[in-house]
Amino acid sequence: MSEVMQTERRPVLRHRLLLTASSAALLVLAGGARAEDADHPTVWIELGGAFDRISNDSVGWVPSNLTDPITHASPEPFGRSPNIGYDFDGAIHIQPHHSDWTFTAAVRYGRAQRGPIRVHDQTYEQQRGFFSKYHLTTYAFLNATEKTSSTHAIIDFKAGKDIGLGFSHDGVSTLDFGIRVAQLTEHAEGTMTAFSTLPVKYASGKVVHEASALFARSYTGAGPSVSWEGAEPFLGTMEDGATFDWGVNAAVLFGRQKANIHLHTKDTKFYGYGAHATLSETTSAPDRDRTVVVPNLGGFAGLSWRLPNGKVSLGYRADFFFGAIDGGLATSRKDMRAFYGPFASVAIGLGG
Repeated sequence: MSEVMQTERRPVLRHRLLLTASSAALLVLAGGARAEDADHPTVWIELGGAFDRISNDSVGWVPSNLTDPITHASPEPFGRSPNIGYDFDGAIHIQPHHSDWTFTAAVRYGRAQRGPIRVHDQTYEQQRGFFSKYHLTTYAFLNATEKTSSTHAIIDFKAGKDIGLGFSHDGVSTLDFGIRVAQLTEHAEGTMTAFSTLPVKYASGKVVHEASALFARSYTGAGPSVSWEGAEPFLGTMEDGATFDWGVNAAVLFGRQKANIHLHTKDTKFYGYGAHATLSETTSAPDRDRTVVVPNLGGFAGLSWRLPNGKVSLGYRADFFFGAIDGGLATSRKDMRAFYGPFASVAIGLGG
């Protein structure tokens, strides 16, 4: 009995599905869907990269026991983040047939490193000594080493619809809503060793100045995002020709901001024959962890050469995360992090 009922229901189900599909197709056509959309690829895979300029306005640290320069300038403050890096990014765009909706998953990963930077400051003036030998006039010197690095990862999940507000009849523009996840990390470390001025290498009274610094700053957050992107053909068509591409994006991210900082100085005086005494030693280790809201704004502009199943793009883009990093030392300070520079990407369309 059940088999008979299932057999009887199948034609009815087919008729209902056909009716629903026909109605949807009519609605799409009535809404302005173009006939050629049935031939466009349903999946686009996009890969690219970029060079970044990175804002680096965090407070640097100068050791309190830093000696005066001998022949060169003193080492720069410890803790500054690098200001040049690079990105790798990839995205998958899905646009079903007979639909002006597009679903996107995208990820961008950037990295920057500066150093290790080594500074050696010492005078090499010599004078003639006993038995016609030359020797240094002073054994004062300073050695300093610093290394900094940073990373950023941005993940987007969004759905967008062609809203038909292009600047020309053939142009397109898409309004997207979704979720953005961002993680920014920075790490810096530095050391310094300096000898006070003495005419004899092992003379009593020599003072050794030491300093070390370790910085770990980060932000991880997620929140709603909105973007508006468009393209206008200026040579050929949208499917086969050159276009001017543009876009703006905004997000509000809710997350954790952390700063772990360790600063240490030590001065030691030597009296000869291995005897020494510590003159001063200080350690500062402020650790902060709090919840913050970070506004994010960005945009891009570029040119693309489009084919029915491919696209090559060149342009310039920027992303600004306001107050994302705690760039302070003893007290907190909200610093913006911005990533901006030229990019290039290649996209391949599948399906259709």
